[in-house]
Amino acid sequence: MTTVTEPSANLVLQLVAEWLGKADGMEGPAPTGREAAFQGLGPQLNLGWDWPSSGPTPTVLLEGGGHYEWALDCCSWVQEQLNARKVPVYVEPYAGYALCIYPV
Repeated sequence: MTTVTEPSANLVLQLVAEWLGKADGMEGPAPTGREAAFQGLGPQLNLGWDWPSSGPTPTVLLEGGGHYEWALDCCSWVQEQLNARKVPVYVEPYAGYALCIYPV
């Protein structure tokens, strides 16, 4: 079984940050990491997010902030960027605050 690599998951995080930055009118990407997510400013990556009955799944998370359902809104754009780079993962929103990353 193929797994999501950490570099691929980090690319998804950076793409989400880029999308959020543009959506918020920033000159660059939104900040990332635990502290940014805690403050609702930008997303964080959790490589082992364990949502109900699925097991650990690499996931980009951001609760609160300016875009309540950002994961739903950015999913298609992020996937287009991944496809263009031939990154073997796909993304799917678990909820408006969580974008899960799966191997192709």
